[in-house]
Amino acid sequence: MAPPHAPPELMADPVEEILLRLPPGDPACLVRASLVCKPWCRLLSAPSFRRRYRAFHRAPPLLGFLHQHHAVGVGNLPRFVPTVTPCPFPKQAFGGCAHWCVLDCRHGRVLFDVPFDSVNLAVWEPITGKRQQLPKPPICLGCYNAAVLCAVRGCDHLDCSGGPFFVVLVGSRNILGSHLYSSEAGAWIASADLGTGYLGYRKPSVLIRDDVYFVLIVPRNTILKYNLGKNCLTIIQSPVAHDTHGDIALMPMEDGSLGFASVLGSKLCLWSWNEEVVAGWVEFRAIELETLIPSSSSIEVVGSAEGIDVIFVTTNVGAFTIELKSGQVKKVGKPWECCTVFPFMSFYTPGCACSILPSAPAEAH
Repeated sequence: MAPPHAPPELMADPVEEILLRLPPGDPACLVRASLVCKPWCRLLSAPSFRRRYRAFHRAPPLLGFLHQHHAVGVGNLPRFVPTVTPCPFPKQAFGGCAHWCVLDCRHGRVLFDVPFDSVNLAVWEPITGKRQQLPKPPICLGCYNAAVLCAVRGCDHLDCSGGPFFVVLVGSRNILGSHLYSSEAGAWIASADLGTGYLGYRKPSVLIRDDVYFVLIVPRNTILKYNLGKNCLTIIQSPVAHDTHGDIALMPMEDGSLGFASVLGSKLCLWSWNEEVVAGWVEFRAIELETLIPSSSSIEVVGSAEGIDVIFVTTNVGAFTIELKSGQVKKVGKPWECCTVFPFMSFYTPGCACSILPSAPAEAH
């Protein structure tokens, strides 16, 4: 009896078209596909495929989040918690970063505060492994926060690694002010002052077009807006009173306006900023959390993921992500483990460079 014929091989182009449609939010699909055969592995690892994959899916998926973790005998360490499998970062110590604090995470970069006697910032690119120490700003600040963002005008932010970036530093001592760092210039290139104000705690910033928003304590219940194009600062009143723990999250809305999330009772309340309305803020949605997450005596908002409508909350039964469009809830952490989270969004395909941040296994949900 004649041996059975081997199935005909698929042509390269149809295979690539099929692989392009694998979901970016499930990197395990791409990893399994790369193990099928060497040609598929070469295809998936090729820079040309990665470019097409990003362009096809457009929005980078959420791969996990960073937060501060206290390690016994080591101190305060930045830690990455994956929300997908496989974890894009290997479980290794981030050498030399004990006591470093995460300030921001955006456009493929992570911004750290390196505690010393004055402001000392560093930018790290997980995809390339590059770490860059910034020069000290021209003024000493008492309390400060900062944001990192791509500096390429008109960039689609699908693959910003290795490109120029800005760092917006806001802080206060006698007055509230800002400083702008340019990686292309290798220097702090602009500054602006506003007046009396106090940051108090470090909540994640939000970028909407050319505006970067930060949360303030003083003036009470306010938001600080920095405009890149005009290099100016503006104060916006928040829609509800928030306490000194800052259990709120700023977020960009689909229409390009500023969004605000806070838990009132058992409801996650969402507002959007509308300059045409006298009050400024419009509450457009209230989500009953008792029907979405296990019963808890306390719920706090600890972050949001820009551009994908995901809110992070922490409770005494765990930390959860809430997808605002679908209502899907996923447990991603232990109770009260994360006071503030910094989502990391990027495309992860076979062949991507690895990171060196310590990781924690994704929790079952």
